[in-house]
Amino acid sequence: MKHGITTLSLFLSLAAFPVVAQSPQEQCSALSAPGAAVEHRMVAMPDAPTRILKSTVDAAADGLPEACRVSGLIAPQTHFELRMPTETWNGKFLMLGCGGYCGSIDSRRSDPGLARNYAVVLTDMGHQGGSWLFAYNNLQGEIDFAYRSTHTVAVASKEIIDAYYGSRADRNYFMGCSTGGRQAMVEAQRFPRDFDGIVAGAPVYDETGDGAYFVLWSALANMDQDGKPILSPEKLPLIRNAVMEQCDGADGLEDGVLQDPRQCTWQPSDMQCGRGQSTDKCLTADEVGVVSKIYSGATNSAGEPWYFGMSVGSEYTWTPEFIGQDGKIGDWLEGPQSFGEEFITTMPFFYDPPIGTPAATFDFDRDPPRMGLTEALYNAQNPDLRKFKKNGGKLLLYHGWDDDQIPPGISVDYYETSSRTMGGPDQTTDFFRMFMIPSMLHCIMGGPGGTEVDWITAIENWVEKDEAPEQIVVHRMKSTGYSVPRPRHPLDPNDYDQKRPVYPYPAVARFKGEGDPNDPDAWQKTGE
Repeated sequence: MKHGITTLSLFLSLAAFPVVAQSPQEQCSALSAPGAAVEHRMVAMPDAPTRILKSTVDAAADGLPEACRVSGLIAPQTHFELRMPTETWNGKFLMLGCGGYCGSIDSRRSDPGLARNYAVVLTDMGHQGGSWLFAYNNLQGEIDFAYRSTHTVAVASKEIIDAYYGSRADRNYFMGCSTGGRQAMVEAQRFPRDFDGIVAGAPVYDETGDGAYFVLWSALANMDQDGKPILSPEKLPLIRNAVMEQCDGADGLEDGVLQDPRQCTWQPSDMQCGRGQSTDKCLTADEVGVVSKIYSGATNSAGEPWYFGMSVGSEYTWTPEFIGQDGKIGDWLEGPQSFGEEFITTMPFFYDPPIGTPAATFDFDRDPPRMGLTEALYNAQNPDLRKFKKNGGKLLLYHGWDDDQIPPGISVDYYETSSRTMGGPDQTTDFFRMFMIPSMLHCIMGGPGGTEVDWITAIENWVEKDEAPEQIVVHRMKSTGYSVPRPRHPLDPNDYDQKRPVYPYPAVARFKGEGDPNDPDAWQKTGE
């Protein structure tokens, strides 16, 4: 057929035009109207067939602009929520990662981005509920959680933004921590054209290994042959105090913060009890063994390392996850619904063992080679970022030295491996920089060194102004935790009690010896 309008050409012509409405409110409602051109456009999207389920306008409130809230479903089971300012859009798109199991959408998490007039999206990663059970004999669910949901939600969101505003975003950003950090690294490695700028925090690079090698190993390290705990939580402050007494002042300031715990030479054997000494103020040989195992990380029976361990100085974080309270084993393995027990039966192996298989049956000699099939799905450990760099992407990576859920050594290893792969520091720092945050816990959980950084401004300045971050300033918030609403920048000085500069790895901050420690100018960069 040489002339005339075919069904396909008619569809394409309709799909090429944005939704037309008389007001932002009407335009928003039209996104989910049955039979609208955008409906056909979304359902027919290659690789991300999408249905807009609902679109409503939220009134301006609490410092947030009026916004069009779009709820959608990407076949077969990925839900997302996109919020778009009706009249104040800054022309940019921000996707936020989720944490842990994902499995839900908490609209409040997108408030800080919306307050900056971003179009912001969240996703449940293809399942509902806070449990690893979603992955049991569910390959589609595992694929969605591993990589597909993140990419397809990014693709669908860009189409909806184009349909609503009549143009695509000028810049596209991703920011996430933990599972969200893994999403970020998956994007940089597998989908390097999705985002211009990425902020990845404490990534679960090795999804299968972290649960088996780190969580399981660290909890089992404190169990004797009868399954009873060896080291009590009452000993942890003694260990922490001994570490800080020897190493806290290495950065020129005794403030309970270790700038780089690798520089601390303290060993648990330094606290081993002498003959006839009361064990209240020292460590038995078995307790020294527990601490050493948690520091060193998982090995096979020959002592060959599988993974990374905890940093010196992080001992205050070990309970209750590794070192249980009231005579119990660590929470990671306490009960059939614990993180570790569920994880072992659902995530590491391609063919899942029966539900209820004890986590302690994991064999550190036999089982790691079996995990290659699932590693190919989940893991984000490819150090070759040439495609991301070639596309003009910028990547900021951060990790807390006291992280008790993702050992910080894995980020150091990834960055150093990537730097060698890319050709050295000069070929790396022009697009990829890492910040190791002193005495910071996992993501937003707090810590003596603080957690809060204005990462959005940092990545914006690098992408849009070519201003690479020479330092970031980390604030210690007075209120921390996953349940605390995320702060909006600029911060209210009444909401934090400490701020410190952090320099790009491998540089370390050192106090100059005078001035206000909360003044970044009172610190200097060392160890480059």
